[in-house]
Amino acid sequence: MFTKRHTAYKLSIKDIVSNEFVAKEGESSYVLVNGNQVSRVRLMATIVNKFMNDERKSGSLILDDGTEVISLRGWENEFHLIDKTAIGQLVEVIARVRSYNDQTYLIPEVIKKVEPDWFVLRKLELRIDKEIKKEEAKKEDNLKDMIFEKIKAGGNNGAAMDELAKICKDKGACKEILKELLEEDMIFEPRAGKYKAL
Repeated sequence: MFTKRHTAYKLSIKDIVSNEFVAKEGESSYVLVNGNQVSRVRLMATIVNKFMNDERKSGSLILDDGTEVISLRGWENEFHLIDKTAIGQLVEVIARVRSYNDQTYLIPEVIKKVEPDWFVLRKLELRIDKEIKKEEAKKEDNLKDMIFEKIKAGGNNGAAMDELAKICKDKGACKEILKELLEEDMIFEPRAGKYKAL
């Protein structure tokens, strides 16, 4: 039977280790990053240390991408991946996220040597992605302010959904913002589709 794999998110190590790890019994555990349940990651880093047990059945790597460090651990099924690596190599890793004793670590699925140019490209990609998310959050905050001001300006009459949807140019996004304003007790809905400021 075919099992659908979870998306391997492109992240920095800091994104992985600084966010909450959620353990799920009988389900995929994950790290919560920007609202995404991340159980598999794709990252680029330098191998700064390597450990192998005497029986050569398990080992671990310490990875550093300039933002943080993380341990990548392999047992019998993954040992061959770790065995082929060397300290100082720049690698791309696809791995599952795990945690033990409050320490987040990775179990490898793929370890591939990469050229430094690819690492620079990935850093730019992650930086651009963060900037886009910041801009989107700023835009959403501006829309939220505009919608609240429109409702407030309506006084006792408030504002109807159709008027507010024109500000967002997207009824779905407008509903999400109104839901937030309702949860924050900034507005109320005296009747369906009509909103007033508190």
